[in-house]
Amino acid sequence: MNKAQLEKLYRERDRAVRVLSNDGKFRAVGIKNSISALTAQKRHNLPYIAAFLLARSMSAASSLAMFMKGDERIIVEAEGNGPVSHVVAEAIQVGEVRGFVYLAKDAGERKIEGISDALGLGLFKVTRYVYNSNEPVQGVIPLQGGDIASDLSYYYHQSEQIPTAVILDVTFDENGWIMQSGGLLVQAMPGANEEDNQKIYDALINVSSIAEYFDKGLTPLDMMKEVLPFEFELVKSSQIDFFCRCSKENFLSKLKTLGLEEIQDMQKVGDNELNCHYCNETYTIEEDDFSNLIAELQAKQN
Repeated sequence: MNKAQLEKLYRERDRAVRVLSNDGKFRAVGIKNSISALTAQKRHNLPYIAAFLLARSMSAASSLAMFMKGDERIIVEAEGNGPVSHVVAEAIQVGEVRGFVYLAKDAGERKIEGISDALGLGLFKVTRYVYNSNEPVQGVIPLQGGDIASDLSYYYHQSEQIPTAVILDVTFDENGWIMQSGGLLVQAMPGANEEDNQKIYDALINVSSIAEYFDKGLTPLDMMKEVLPFEFELVKSSQIDFFCRCSKENFLSKLKTLGLEEIQDMQKVGDNELNCHYCNETYTIEEDDFSNLIAELQAKQN
């Protein structure tokens, strides 16, 4: 592979970059996750609006994960009374992201005139699983625009009192598959004042599409150089991949908590499939698996 091919591969990879303004007043994350979002759409066979909301949620989760450490993880979710009842995206700072969407039973019968109709009325949640904490840290607000971007911005203003500008973008091809997905998140640091914040909002309000920059072959870092109204230093760059850590072994281990009788009932009725809602992978419980589970649970009772 020559240099030109390597550069092309680098530019096409999903990636998140975190920067800090030279004056220390703002931090920002730019993300391109087109491949990851398309992978999620195909794995879950999602229609347009569900894929749109999941892609944006994955962008939000991966962006926030850039502020975390190690295997700390963050979950961004929205749930409402609309045709799309629940959207969940989970990411860790090393670049893994996954997610899923639940549709209401009558989703196909309900009309969606605007993006806010998709989720309807409900809640927006940000949950962090951090080191040195026995319990997750969660913030909850009522859904605002139902478009994930305005909800995330309002969440930071309301729950953490941090002025935050969020742009999330998703585009589709003529067949309804995701072409580009990504976003930009800019947060004020303690040294920023109202005038500084207003300059950021004035600059970003003119940004019509993040996807257009990716269509031109720009990386997230290139996009940020074009869009952000300040000079900055690169702090971190991380590849992004749709990745789920589920496995048959993990599922079998969790089944042990159901108890002996329930495992035996599952075997009798042929309930032998396990499905991961995050990646839609299905695992089959073989007869040997049932035998081993039952033998282990019987041994514990003796």
